[in-house]
Amino acid sequence: MRLEIEIVDDSGLLGLVDAATYATFVGADWTYEQLMAHFAAQIQRAALLVWDCGDGGSSYRLRIRNDGFSSATGFREITGHIVVSGSQLHVASYTALTMAAQFPEYGIPDKHETDLTVDLAPGGYQVRLVQMYDPDDFEQADNPPFGIHFLLEFRAGDGPEWKHVAWHPAAE
Repeated sequence: MRLEIEIVDDSGLLGLVDAATYATFVGADWTYEQLMAHFAAQIQRAALLVWDCGDGGSSYRLRIRNDGFSSATGFREITGHIVVSGSQLHVASYTALTMAAQFPEYGIPDKHETDLTVDLAPGGYQVRLVQMYDPDDFEQADNPPFGIHFLLEFRAGDGPEWKHVAWHPAAE
């Protein structure tokens, strides 16, 4: 399967979520530090992968492949691990993740992001995330190589565990 999706986020953080196992609610008055700690805990449970796009927010195009890893290269890449408990994962904006963190009646996927799904069989997956553009290069950010900002590739099996939000300045 190859799929291209577009997602808008004004903060520049995106997530890949197993909605069935991801614990959404943090608290009505969470702090940024509490939210980052929550993300780290959910990442370590293999229910979430979150990455910092590095450009402060935009409209992002993602190409998704579930037929293994390619030789495609970009500005930077990271490989992580996530577990699919049902039949799909959801791509989520930081906005959706924070609304679900603050209000117990919100969930993932957000009502505006229900179509941002990746269909996969249940099990563990290695996820290769390639950022195709340099976020400090405005021309590249608007016109990324191959017309996509991120490449997400999946292959069955265990992968390295992220400890925190990938590429986030506070975590480096």
